[in-house]
Amino acid sequence: MKHIVACGNTLELIKKIPLGSIDLLVTSPPYWAKRVYNGEGEIGSEKTPEAYVQRLADFFDTLRPYLKPTANVFINVGDTFFGSGAGAWNKYIDENGEITQVQKKRKEKYFTTKPLQPKIKQNGRLYQNKQLLLIPSRFAIEMQDRGWLLRDDIIWHKPNRIPASVTDRFNNMYEHVFHFVLQGQYFFDLDAVKVLGANGKMKNPGDIWAINTQPLNSNHTATFPEKLIEQIVLCGSPAGGYVFDPFLGTGTTWIVSERLGRSCIGFEINEDSFSFAEKRFAESIEGRI
Repeated sequence: MKHIVACGNTLELIKKIPLGSIDLLVTSPPYWAKRVYNGEGEIGSEKTPEAYVQRLADFFDTLRPYLKPTANVFINVGDTFFGSGAGAWNKYIDENGEITQVQKKRKEKYFTTKPLQPKIKQNGRLYQNKQLLLIPSRFAIEMQDRGWLLRDDIIWHKPNRIPASVTDRFNNMYEHVFHFVLQGQYFFDLDAVKVLGANGKMKNPGDIWAINTQPLNSNHTATFPEKLIEQIVLCGSPAGGYVFDPFLGTGTTWIVSERLGRSCIGFEINEDSFSFAEKRFAESIEGRI
């Protein structure tokens, strides 16, 4: 396999890739107002959910010419509540309710000590505290309006999701993975991902995938589980094809592509994450020898 991975701005690095060469794009972009990865101006730091959705759709529109006409696109997008403090607060408090110096440094580097949502005046409609913003749905509709063809809204169910401390709503146990294509005829290998049915015959796995999250020993908290990527790579790309992850993160798409006989194109702007991905990929190769 020929892997093309690099640390830098995806929208600049992609210019080195031939047009119409990518078989599958699979990724999880930064969610809105959830984490600090690189500082001001990064995707996810927009002033409103609407601005985030527009920027995200612009991003994928820019990448569209590099996809084959028969390509598949799988995008995992998370939601949030209006007025959320980004959900990272209590993770780094010790048993006495105090933030240790080590925890404080990590919190300030990766989460900040302030709420990440920009101040938006409540309007009694979309913008009111505790409102679920439906960002994934807004993103999917925006992509449809731009001509992308939505084939699946896959529910990634997380059986091992950590219980939430909220008492006035149910704990969120899933995320959306949207499957887009560019035209009505595209590559899709359903047989590669069929599961055994109760009648002993192989069947379509459906659009609800129960896959546990996969924690890693790193500061990156939004890691794709390998099983989720395996399912997508198997059905969405031919053997020997090119799989592209524009937000490579800790390298899960790279590792899975190598294991399944695909070539990976992966770009990651965060130097710490990219270094970890290189180390993790090397370890995965050593583990297979």
